[in-house]
Amino acid sequence: MAKGRQEEIIRAASKRFARHGFNKTTLEEIARDVRIGKPTIYHYFKSKDELFYSSITFQSSQFIEDIKAIFNNQELPVGARLLEYFAFKESIYQRYNLLYNLMLSLFKDDSLEKEKQIFQSLLQKETEVVGLILSSIYTGRIESMNPSLPFYIVHLSWGLMFSTLIKEFNSDSRSVNMKDLMFKSLETLLS
Repeated sequence: MAKGRQEEIIRAASKRFARHGFNKTTLEEIARDVRIGKPTIYHYFKSKDELFYSSITFQSSQFIEDIKAIFNNQELPVGARLLEYFAFKESIYQRYNLLYNLMLSLFKDDSLEKEKQIFQSLLQKETEVVGLILSSIYTGRIESMNPSLPFYIVHLSWGLMFSTLIKEFNSDSRSVNMKDLMFKSLETLLS
């Protein structure tokens, strides 16, 4: 029951932090959302900071599980899985607002060391997932996969997310569908 209660607190905190940010979220609001007293939060977490980092780590884990589900979908051909992965990354700012804000904070260099560690861990896990799927899909098709290819794909997909947001401000009808362009580039690399 303790583990369930802790996760319930983290889920409620994740929603609050994503919606209102760290500074505007109070532990009283989180406790009210879970229908517990504020002291119960302190039973599981030493501070608001610890709960915040636990919330980011929780979203990171959910994010990785979603990526695994995309790549493990055997009903879709490989190309469709990659396209779904890119589409998923384009919507991260809606689905995983804490991760999105963490990324923005890292760009502004406002981040704390703990935030950098969480994001580095996320990138490492995501690269491992992409590497596993690429090596299993392309075994026999290519002699050996360049070990930096999964890293490249992960970083390109993060760039794709931001290029999609920037594209919303560009009314130029010549703008390229970045997802299609990236996929075609990957097909060329892997063939």
